Amino acid sequence: MDRHLYSDESKVDGFRFAGAVVDGEDLHRVRREVLDWRVGTARRWHTSKEKPEARDRALRRLLRLAGSVDIVIVEHAKTHPEFVAREACVDALARWASDHGVTHWTLEQDAPVEYRDRQTIAMLMRTGEIHRMRYRHEAGPAEPLLWIADFAAWLWTKGGAFREALSPLVVHHEVVAEPEGRRLHHAA
Repeated sequence: MDRHLYSDESKVDGFRFAGAVVDGEDLHRVRREVLDWRVGTARRWHTSKEKPEARDRALRRLLRLAGSVDIVIVEHAKTHPEFVAREACVDALARWASDHGVTHWTLEQDAPVEYRDRQTIAMLMRTGEIHRMRYRHEAGPAEPLLWIADFAAWLWTKGGAFREALSPLVVHHEVVAEPEGRRLHHAA
C-alpha cells in the first residue's frame, strides 16, 4: 500500500516540521475534504492568513479525518542556525517515514532550502539508512494536502489548547538535535 507524507515547517520559537500521513487509497477523499476548507474564492487555505472562525471550522473537519490522517511532529530547539535545525528535522522525518512505510513525500516548496533537503534525503537513501521513496517539493496552492501540514505546524507551535486539540491525530512527536557521529551537509 502506498503511504504519502506531506510536510510543512514552522520557524516560530524553534524549528519544527509537521507531516500529514495519508494512505494512497484515501488521498482523493481527504484532498476533497481539505479543498472545502477554503473561504470564498481563495485558491488556497493558509492557516496564518485565515480568520479564527475558518480555523475552528477546519479543525473540526480535520478531526473528523482521524484514522485517515496521521500527524507527525519533528522539532528542533532554537539552539542552532535554522539550516542546521531544518536538516536535522528532514533527517529525522525521513527516518520516521522510512520506518512507517511512506512511499511518497511532498515537502512544501521553499526554494532556498530545497537543494539541501534533496541532498539529505538522497544521501540517506544512498547509504541505505532509509528505503527508497519518491520525494518532491510542491507549492502550497498546488497541493491541498500540504494545508494539513501547515495547519498542524501552526497548531503545535501555538501550544496549549491548540496543541491539545491536535493531539488525537498525532502518532509521533520527536525533538531532535544534530545526529550524533554524523556531520550534516553544511554548505558554504
